[in-house]
Amino acid sequence: MVWFWAVLGLAAQAATLDDLDRDGWSEAAGDCDDLAPDIHPTAPELENGVDDDCDYMVDEGTAVYDDDRDGWAEVGGDCDDGNPLSYPAAYEWEDGLDNDCDGAVDEGTPAFDDDGDGVSERAGDCDDGAADAYPGAPEAADGRDQDCDGVADDTTEVFDDDGDGWAEVDGDCDDGNVWVWPGAPEFADGGDNDCDGAVDEGTDVFDDDGDAFAEATGDCADADASRHPGAPEQPNDLDDDCDGVVDEGTDWGDDDGDGWAEVDGDCDDADATANPRAAERVNGADDDCDGRIDEDTLASDDDGDGASEADGDCNDTRPDIAPSRPEVLDGLDNDCDGIADEDTRGYDDDRDGYTEAEGDCDDANPTVSPAAEERSNGRDDDCDGRVEQYVGWSCASAAGAPGLIGGLAGFALAGARRRRAARPAQG
Repeated sequence: MVWFWAVLGLAAQAATLDDLDRDGWSEAAGDCDDLAPDIHPTAPELENGVDDDCDYMVDEGTAVYDDDRDGWAEVGGDCDDGNPLSYPAAYEWEDGLDNDCDGAVDEGTPAFDDDGDGVSERAGDCDDGAADAYPGAPEAADGRDQDCDGVADDTTEVFDDDGDGWAEVDGDCDDGNVWVWPGAPEFADGGDNDCDGAVDEGTDVFDDDGDAFAEATGDCADADASRHPGAPEQPNDLDDDCDGVVDEGTDWGDDDGDGWAEVDGDCDDADATANPRAAERVNGADDDCDGRIDEDTLASDDDGDGASEADGDCNDTRPDIAPSRPEVLDGLDNDCDGIADEDTRGYDDDRDGYTEAEGDCDDANPTVSPAAEERSNGRDDDCDGRVEQYVGWSCASAAGAPGLIGGLAGFALAGARRRRAARPAQG
């Protein structure tokens, strides 16, 4: 193996000896000038008339080299030396590029805005040599087509826009309407057809009396400014508001058609069922116009207690009887709920046969009354004033048992409570 490394070392030394300019490249490796260290295959190409990178081309990629072979280099004025169609004096194409290198793009082509008005021929400019002519430009009265719509002077005062034979300069006051010109017949159309300054004169839509209404808008008397739709009706036997009814809404008009007006005594001239000859009804209104409401009906509060029969008053002759009255112990149904004396001491609320006045100490519990059997439940079932419990073989008062008896009673009571907790309560 020693001989192998020796041979390899000699080869490396020979290779180093071949790179005469010590630029890392020998002639065998491609160095085209092994005496110049700045010339070798990876050297940058410079503008020096020398093949610096040994590719057999001189100065390529620099400003003096014609890279696109169009006969022009950058130093000669080529503005795009990667495009053979771009060089000084080249033909300008409609391609979005500056082909002739004059700083303008597509000039002289339909895509170029020659007059600087923002629109080119390609975009619709009908005169790209005049900056005031382009689509949408204001038309001037000069015989030219500024807005490029194919018509000269349209929309100007010298052009007959509506084709009625009259232009604005001739007196046409609306050159967009073929029915309008000086001397035209007037129509009821809201316009000044004859251009005399008046609108719809001589027609049914014209307001002759100046009240803002004409015959066509409902004026029933267009010669009288006080009579028109919405005018206040007056008691004058005339239809002032033009609704076809005379004197309505006044004291002289029978508005509800019941044969009575306010001047005749009608107290509600909007209701045909209310007048001095009407029958009183239960409706909360004064039907017969006598100043009283629902008199002589079930809705009348005869006893003055604030409630009538219609409101639930079960005795409208007594002011102490009404749905809002409190129940008292008098044998009467004071609150009109169908029950007498309920919630008083004289009423058996729990239906156990005893009232509070008769000794029932809990009138909400039917198992508690003077006739009830005392049970071991911690309450006074028979209303004798004592809470009795079973103690031993006898029954004693839990509140009054002294000494040993009281202790036994407490013990028995605790046992009873434990037993009750273990099974459902009885009675």
